[in-house]
Amino acid sequence: MTIKFKDTGTFAENLALFDEHLRSLDQDLAYDFLVDVQAHADGRLDREAVLDHLMTAIKTAEAAKEAKAEQAAAAGAESGASEAGANEVSQTPPFTAPTKATVGWLLEQLDIEGFRGINNENAPLILKFKTSAVSSISAPNGVGKSSIFDALTYALRKSIPKLDDLHAAEKGRDYYLNRFHSGGVGTVILKVKPTDGSASIAITVKLDATGKRTVSATNGVDGEALLEELYREFVLLDGQTFQRFISETSLNRGRNFAGLLGLAQYAAMRRTLDMLSNTRAFNNHFDRTAVDARKKAASRSIADVSARIGADYEILIKEPLEPATERSDAQARCHSALSGIQVLAKHCDGQTFAQVDLDACLSTIIEEEGGETKKRHGELTQTISNLEEAEKKGASEAEVEELAAIAARRDAAVALTAGDLLNEVYRASEKVLVQAAWPSSRCPTCDRDDGSSVLDLVHAKIAEYEKVDEETTAGVAAWTAGSWAEVSALGKAHLPVADVEALKPLLARGAKGELTAADATTLATHLATIRTQIATSLAEARTARDTLAGTLPPSMAAATNAINVSRRLQTHWSDVANHEEAHARESAIEDRIARIKTFVDGANTAFAGAESAMANERLQKVLPVCRNLFKAIMGQSVVPGLAKRTGTEEIAISLTEFWSLKDVSAQALLSESFRNGFAVSVYLAAASLYGGAPKFMILDDVTSSLDAGHQLNLIDVIRLQFARPEVADGPQIIILSHDTMLEKLFNTNGNSAGWQHQRLEGTPQLAVLPQTGAINKVRDGTKDLLNQGRATDAAPFIRQYLEYQLSFIISKCRIPVPIDIAYSDEQKMVGKLLKAVQDAVALHKKAGDLVLEPAQETALDQRVTSITSNFVSHWATGSSGAYSAAALQTVLAAIETLEDSFQYEPTPGAAKVWYFSLSKR
Repeated sequence: MTIKFKDTGTFAENLALFDEHLRSLDQDLAYDFLVDVQAHADGRLDREAVLDHLMTAIKTAEAAKEAKAEQAAAAGAESGASEAGANEVSQTPPFTAPTKATVGWLLEQLDIEGFRGINNENAPLILKFKTSAVSSISAPNGVGKSSIFDALTYALRKSIPKLDDLHAAEKGRDYYLNRFHSGGVGTVILKVKPTDGSASIAITVKLDATGKRTVSATNGVDGEALLEELYREFVLLDGQTFQRFISETSLNRGRNFAGLLGLAQYAAMRRTLDMLSNTRAFNNHFDRTAVDARKKAASRSIADVSARIGADYEILIKEPLEPATERSDAQARCHSALSGIQVLAKHCDGQTFAQVDLDACLSTIIEEEGGETKKRHGELTQTISNLEEAEKKGASEAEVEELAAIAARRDAAVALTAGDLLNEVYRASEKVLVQAAWPSSRCPTCDRDDGSSVLDLVHAKIAEYEKVDEETTAGVAAWTAGSWAEVSALGKAHLPVADVEALKPLLARGAKGELTAADATTLATHLATIRTQIATSLAEARTARDTLAGTLPPSMAAATNAINVSRRLQTHWSDVANHEEAHARESAIEDRIARIKTFVDGANTAFAGAESAMANERLQKVLPVCRNLFKAIMGQSVVPGLAKRTGTEEIAISLTEFWSLKDVSAQALLSESFRNGFAVSVYLAAASLYGGAPKFMILDDVTSSLDAGHQLNLIDVIRLQFARPEVADGPQIIILSHDTMLEKLFNTNGNSAGWQHQRLEGTPQLAVLPQTGAINKVRDGTKDLLNQGRATDAAPFIRQYLEYQLSFIISKCRIPVPIDIAYSDEQKMVGKLLKAVQDAVALHKKAGDLVLEPAQETALDQRVTSITSNFVSHWATGSSGAYSAAALQTVLAAIETLEDSFQYEPTPGAAKVWYFSLSKR
């Protein structure tokens, strides 16, 4: 039976379908199974707990059925009704998973303090976003753009992978918090707005220096739960993510892609079910080999003892025991034969054969016949009987050879390993590497990544240890299935004390399957010595008995012999009953284990098939959208391809068309810009179709590998085909970038509907502030630093303030600037802006149409001279050590009044306005 998940159904709805299928597999095991598995579907599976829970469920169901059967029998119900009651299947409520609201969430505001490169002590960086616009945040390198991304990453993911991935010696987690913040606490506040029109919610995430994370939210909301709902693979995207998508292995790409398709929960569930059904781990958990060995040992023992029963039965009854003879009939005939001996009849009356006291029988014979000789004959007869039994016990030559072969193989396997500590390292590494978020090519112990699969290497190493485990298990099975358990008693009876002591540790290691080849040889030597001693003792006892038998009446010898044969039969039949009980017990255990394996395998196969089919279905919907977006961005005769192998998690990428070529390798042919174009098209296509609750996306540095034309294409695609407000139900897009061209584009359209732009300035040591609307904060903060004499700390802020003032003057008075200024982002930027202003003033003055008044010209020259001599020339050469607080205060005053040279009073006493241009009021 197969199941089909609904492509448009929620996770809870599809789990309900899966639950129905589980009930059809096994009603008893299905109960609570999904709840149990979901609790572990995050990559930290406690396999033992889940499997033990399933075993408990079977035992509970069996006990309930037995109780019902007993109740029915006690009530005098008819046997048919009892049978039906015993086979009733318990009715359990259907599985229900918590459903999540379909409401979407938009990002209204973000407050950050003390996190990464954003200090802002007691004055958080506050970024407000238009929920119906494509927003841009630009900043020079090192100002705090990526810190915004990191802060959001920590809030949503509880970690910052790029820091966690550093070598352990780098202590990446020590750099979550801003190192200059005196409080040692990082704070991130997300204000999110629901799409259903209800009140906005502020979620506060704090991280202290001890690593403690606390989350709170307004309106009584569970903040951590809401953050988990907001985290999806496409919400936080950076350039490295795009690059990894192309270069990643098919398996890791497929696992990441599951999150893009809204199937992350399904993928986690699938991996959990796959780990549960892993045959080797499953069998090891239930020690299945040992169960089978004990079952086989019981079967062998039943056969061996049954053969002895047949031999002794024929001695006592003088007829062979027919295979079809019931045990009770055979025992009755033995009882009759024993009671037929006149002196023993009184001991047999009213007793079953098993209840006859054979010691009393022997004493009666001795009393009737009398004499020490007759007593000694009886003792020798019993001794011979015991020795004959001992002769049949212990491991056979075939069993000795089998154990020696296993020990030799185990020695060879152990030689390939390097001790238990490394085994623990490999096992721990495997747990990390199988997580979807961890690249299989990066070593979790040394952080190196050479592109090869560390997971494959770890599996190979684990396989070496598992080979040791396999041979150890085989040794336990061979020991249990053989007659090795009898060797201890044989040794005590027939070996010197010193040899018995030497034998003890060998037997202990043998029972645990840990014998070496040398141990096996020593054990075989002891066993041979035991057999030699038994043979010698048996020969001596037989000689002595036969000598005495010649002096005794035949009737007494026959009676004594009958008693000893009966004694053996009593023991054998008791042993058979015990072995049959053990066989039934192990068979029941094996049946339970097989039932669990059938259930888990069925669950895994059904879920994997349904998940794979739904992923394929979604992939087929994503592919045409991806191709359209890619064409719109890259505009070339290249058609990307995506394919998912049925039944696997792997996603393969290719180029369906590459100019005139068909079905070729994307990794081999695409340049970096085309790779990023491919990846961003996939992410945008998946997000547009399967966005889920988060209705916002943060794109960090996703345009750096694209040239200017393709950057514009990408922005047009985002604005017109993907995001709000042009696409009413589309996501809110926030772009983090240091591309000057992109900044100019957003600056130009910043006041238009559907656009928003914010520029950041600052330093990690002091503060990061939005330039627009915050320039006075920059100025006032700079004054405070200069008043404290901190000239070096103030210098970067003076540059920001000066650049803002010059850019504002150029914009207001429409002053033309050289094209290279649009692409320049370095310390000499202010110098170029100053020169552009000076050149424009000089040009208009020579043309005779300069509107600046003579006094304004003079003041402008003085202010520019002060700025240049006291600041710009030093900054451009990096000579910051020459600054003094007094000189910089002069520069700051000149910058503040710079705009006075470009404004006038329309009428005396009226507020000043800007000149329209340098040649027109």
